[in-house]
Amino acid sequence: MVDKQATFVYQVAETDDGKMLRQVLESHFGFSKRMMRRLKLHQLVTVNGDVIYFTQRVHSGDRIVIRMMEEELPEYLIPQKVPFHLVYEDEDIVVVDKPPGLVVHPTRSHPEYTLANGLFYHWQKLGQMHKMRPVTRLDKDTSGLMVIAKHAYGHAYLAEQMKKKRYQRMYVAIVHGQMAQDSGTIDAPIGLDLNHAIARKVDFGEGGDSAITHYQVVERYPTATKVRLQLETGRTHQIRVHLAWLGYPIFGDSLYGIGTDMQDIPRQALHATYLRIYHPRYKEWKEWESTLPLDMCKLIETLQRG
Repeated sequence: MVDKQATFVYQVAETDDGKMLRQVLESHFGFSKRMMRRLKLHQLVTVNGDVIYFTQRVHSGDRIVIRMMEEELPEYLIPQKVPFHLVYEDEDIVVVDKPPGLVVHPTRSHPEYTLANGLFYHWQKLGQMHKMRPVTRLDKDTSGLMVIAKHAYGHAYLAEQMKKKRYQRMYVAIVHGQMAQDSGTIDAPIGLDLNHAIARKVDFGEGGDSAITHYQVVERYPTATKVRLQLETGRTHQIRVHLAWLGYPIFGDSLYGIGTDMQDIPRQALHATYLRIYHPRYKEWKEWESTLPLDMCKLIETLQRG
């Protein structure tokens, strides 16, 4: 099976009159050099129905059509009905509200019933086939909003926007202890923990990559704090590592937490509540919000009672 091709259409504006096709593609769509080579090699761009050289000039009113590359879908991925909430979908992206406990991609330890299997099932019912290209990722036991691109250009465009900090991701966490400050910034590089197979740690040496997390206290309880967090970078386990390093581990975090609170919540109390991106087709901001899931609400009720 192959992808259902996405198509982009642009009618040349007066401001682009007389420019080379390559210049228009670069300025209007932001195609990378790699993407431009693929479009050229496979003759995926037409002007008024004809394939032309990328160095040829285009004129006001010309109709440029770009077809995305068809790609083979992985044979190992089978469609399976998987519970998740579809928040938004168009021809380029999907936004889902991922429940806790759901793995995003098939792995050796979780070969089936992942989010990828569920989306494959959803698209198959619609008569569509797309590769799943996560732009933002969540750990298995972190819940909340994720954005997924349906084609290579959408993924590349959004990944570039994230590099330029043209996006917003916000989370809510429930942590142990009363946070000393009402707000602040954690600027502490993160690297691999060589003593553990999957863990990360704060590392101010050569092994650490820049990691910045902004936080704002939302509510205080006798022995805990509800905190809102915004990522400036996107390192693996960043929020979990930063909060534990600061001395306020997340409730239910079996990897970085205190290890005695799993009866309160069986997974880390961390939820992606807000997502804002610049859309690759419409060139405008899109935003979504998600409420806290039931397990975190129940934890808050318990903590409020003291």
